[in-house]
Amino acid sequence: MFAGVAFLAIIFQLAIVAAVIVFAVKLLNRITDIAGSQKSIAESQVQLITLLRKKQTTQESADS
Repeated sequence: MFAGVAFLAIIFQLAIVAAVIVFAVKLLNRITDIAGSQKSIAESQVQLITLLRKKQTTQESADS
């Protein structure tokens, strides 16, 4: 009787540990995806600023 209960308790604890590990891995993957997206956004903003700077330089040259 007690052996069955102890076995179920061990299985339950192992299931909780496995669930925590799976959750941590999924969270880490999601954070990695978000970091990649943020990097891509930053690179796009750098390109936009570069283009705007070139446009402004061109307009200043044309105005002179």
